[in-house]
Amino acid sequence: MNRYFTIGMAGHIDHGKTSLTKALTGVSTDSLKEEQTRKISIEPGFAPFIHERDLEVSIIDVPGHENFIRQMIAGVAGIDLVTVVIAADEGIMPQTKEHLAILSLLGINNGVIVITKTSLANEELLEIILEDIKSTVKDTFLKNAPIFFVDSLSKKGVPELKNALKEIVSNMPIKQSSAPFRLPIDHVFTVKGQGTIVRGTIYNGNVQTDQQLTLLPKKLETRVKQLQIHGKKTEIAYEGQRTAINLSGVSHQDISRGDVLVEDDFFTVSKRIDIVFQPLNSIKHPIKQRQAIKLHIGTQEVMGKIIFFDRNIINKDESAEVLCQLEVNEDIVAVRGDHFILRRPTPTETIGGGWVINAQAKKLKFGESTVDQLQIKKAGSPKDRLESIMREHMTLSETEILNLAAISYKELNEIKHILLELEKNQYALIPIIKEAQNQILSLIENYHNSFPMRQGINKAEIISELTTKYPLRILEVAINRLKNNKDIDINEQYISLNTFTPHLPNEWQKRLVKIEEDLISQGAETNKWNDLLASSNLPSIIQTDFYYYLIQTKRAFVLDDERLISRLAVDEAIKKLKEHTQSEDFTLQMAREALQLSRKNLVPLLELLDKLGYTERVENTRRWINK
Repeated sequence: MNRYFTIGMAGHIDHGKTSLTKALTGVSTDSLKEEQTRKISIEPGFAPFIHERDLEVSIIDVPGHENFIRQMIAGVAGIDLVTVVIAADEGIMPQTKEHLAILSLLGINNGVIVITKTSLANEELLEIILEDIKSTVKDTFLKNAPIFFVDSLSKKGVPELKNALKEIVSNMPIKQSSAPFRLPIDHVFTVKGQGTIVRGTIYNGNVQTDQQLTLLPKKLETRVKQLQIHGKKTEIAYEGQRTAINLSGVSHQDISRGDVLVEDDFFTVSKRIDIVFQPLNSIKHPIKQRQAIKLHIGTQEVMGKIIFFDRNIINKDESAEVLCQLEVNEDIVAVRGDHFILRRPTPTETIGGGWVINAQAKKLKFGESTVDQLQIKKAGSPKDRLESIMREHMTLSETEILNLAAISYKELNEIKHILLELEKNQYALIPIIKEAQNQILSLIENYHNSFPMRQGINKAEIISELTTKYPLRILEVAINRLKNNKDIDINEQYISLNTFTPHLPNEWQKRLVKIEEDLISQGAETNKWNDLLASSNLPSIIQTDFYYYLIQTKRAFVLDDERLISRLAVDEAIKKLKEHTQSEDFTLQMAREALQLSRKNLVPLLELLDKLGYTERVENTRRWINK
């Protein structure tokens, strides 16, 4: 299997990084006219180092001058091994220390130390510099790193360094990222006759000629016209390779350093991320709550602010990691595990860095409970992280789950039993759905206790009450599950517990029974409903509920806008009518003779019988329907 790695050259300005790169590769990485004139590196320069059948290694020469720190950070992002270059005639310099801090914060843990320009120092000076170097790196990832003495011009020590670097990368593990293609862009330009070209190191996956890609954060669609690796055309480029991509469908003016080419919607944009922040104990000024910061992530640089949840300041002598959040001014592209650097814009200094624990964060409250949540996101198992991000976002697609929880397809399949697919490729946590079910049941039960005469709670009221906690889709699924489990009954828009029957409230039972008895005693010659209630002294809401209780339980029917008629009175009227009418048809006069009712009561009653389906009107007569 082919392996692809990048070695970074880091160190103070004019310590010989570019000369060393040329000595190792034969390629001068100072390609810009300004670089050649000023004899300093402004842009990261790349050169092929090893190109064998199953191993390909590039060297990146990153700028050392403090004014080009952004380019330096963009250059080292994505490297696998660093060569820290220190000139024999100057030794450790401030820029060297800052580069060491940045390399550590970016998660780089493989490196070697090269002392260059050895012809400019005598043996005694070299001994002093060597002791200073060992003292400086003793608490860093370079504490056990091999140290080489090299003179790039005479090539002294170069073969030994070259062999050592080759041996180190040959023994490094193969990259096995399962994420789709991602390439943060660090250089964009045009070539006459070719069009737009971008360069960068492939962070994840691979890319092929003619492949459709998306440019983030602008979300522009583009296509790969041509691929090159160190000036040579190729049909496919892999994770870890330095690649130039000729794009179609986009102008170079649409693209900036820091933009990211991606394969699919696995990668998204965000302006808020949860982070593990490691402050440097060398900072000159305290870091205050919500202070302005400059975020360097991938090849992107954006302004923003840092938000703490358990403090309001980090003092100069504090170095313990902090779980906090970044809110930035522009969209960034990140996934869990991405490393970053934070710098103070003014006065300018590197204040720390860390890694992303949630790339699609939401606003959180100040307090220890929030820090506890972030701790789960940081250190939890795949299942813990899945539950955490599902509780935060409620519903996610499979791609979003893989991204935000930073878990593999295999890990997801092992814990997918705790998810329910609500609809195609939209999942929710089963415990959350069960919580929603319990809250719905509790809401219905409380409603029954408050309004025992009502048929049930309106579904819209449940949705309105709970949509602040749960998305509509989860509530719909929860209601359907309760119905299928026979925990609830749904009658039109009304929902009730399966065990519930509307009944009179104990407090008002005697008065309500008396009103119903009065209604029954009136028979079909019923008075206005308000007249029945006149002396009851019932609260208006109880009067209204009792009115609809009688109708919904079919203990009474609406006779007209102002009157009810009891079920017993209707049944008695039907019995008399049937006894008096020998045939299926009867007239209004026949009904009056049978029921002995005035016209104002008779007509509404006969219309009610039509509505209830006992009779139907045919011109001037009515016909019994078999019922």
